[in-house]
Amino acid sequence: MDIRKRTDPLTLLGAVVSLFLVISNDPWWSIRGANGNNLLTMQVSPFYFHATATGLSTTAPFVEFLGPFTRILLILAFVALGMSSLTPSSWWRELAVYFSLSALIEVYFSFLLIYHAAETTLLGTYGIVPTYSGTSQIPALVVGLDLKTYTQPLVTASFTFPFYFGFVGLGLVGLSLVFESLRGRKARLGQKGVGAIFTQDESSQ
Repeated sequence: MDIRKRTDPLTLLGAVVSLFLVISNDPWWSIRGANGNNLLTMQVSPFYFHATATGLSTTAPFVEFLGPFTRILLILAFVALGMSSLTPSSWWRELAVYFSLSALIEVYFSFLLIYHAAETTLLGTYGIVPTYSGTSQIPALVVGLDLKTYTQPLVTASFTFPFYFGFVGLGLVGLSLVFESLRGRKARLGQKGVGAIFTQDESSQ
């Protein structure tokens, strides 16, 4: 039997992306001093929020629950995608893929909540929300980790590879659902065509 008929490559690749996101502990977004790490460092992912700065809150209360919940949900999505990719004809495949797609969407929802908490922390401490990507200036006196005072220092923020790679997983799982829907529609049209042929034969007789 053709291996392409026994597996769903798009769903399988989506499972690989989900596994990478689960085991990766790298931040999805980070901000630090433009001239070094002596000013501050803040890291955000769907699973945690770490901040290292003088006078800055190191985390957010809800992250302790949201982070592990998101990771468990993503593990379940990996298992569901892996099993459904190896048994594409099973009756529960579509349900598992939709669940996995919802889990991947929840990962970004979790990231947005934690990212918003980071922005709120920066706004409450320094009175400004730096740009989400690029270099910006904090219009205040900031006490660095070396206990030196920095006047209107520059900070650099950026998104990292896992943030973008997650969109690849969403696209793969979404395309899998689209292709499966098109195959099902084609099969239904074929069944209608066969039924019409038999009907015509019976009428001619």
